[in-house]
Amino acid sequence: EFCAPKAQFPSANASNSWPGSPPSPFVLLPNSSALAWASNISTPPSWPPLSALRMLASLEGQSCVEACQSAGLICEPAFYRFINIKEAFSGLEVQCEGVEAEMNHIFPAFSVDRSECGLQKDALLFSCAGANAKYHRLCPCRDYRKGQVALCRDCL
Repeated sequence: EFCAPKAQFPSANASNSWPGSPPSPFVLLPNSSALAWASNISTPPSWPPLSALRMLASLEGQSCVEACQSAGLICEPAFYRFINIKEAFSGLEVQCEGVEAEMNHIFPAFSVDRSECGLQKDALLFSCAGANAKYHRLCPCRDYRKGQVALCRDCL
């Protein structure tokens, strides 16, 4: 199925790590705190294209809608399946004592105070709108064309 990730992406509750090489599919964008999908990593079929992905960490208590908007981007729920992996935390240099998979509308997210990181166990619960005062969310943002938020720059 087009929307279901292939075996290349471990499930949220898998104990294994990203199977690819390099060790993370993300790269830090120059002059930014956003991560993008590395160009040397094979790109699974996706709409919008993965080249539009910009992963950000929200502030505590901030939704992904707000975090993306503050960076001039829009939250793209279709990208959650690509950032809901352990390597997303290390890409943002988040120190996790452990990574748990739970059914919680704010996950994937992390708590700096408690060194807790959480992945979403149920893909139906991915939400750009959720927020929690104790957590920073991992946000799947993308750019958009002026006057047409449905399309990203690489969409045409």
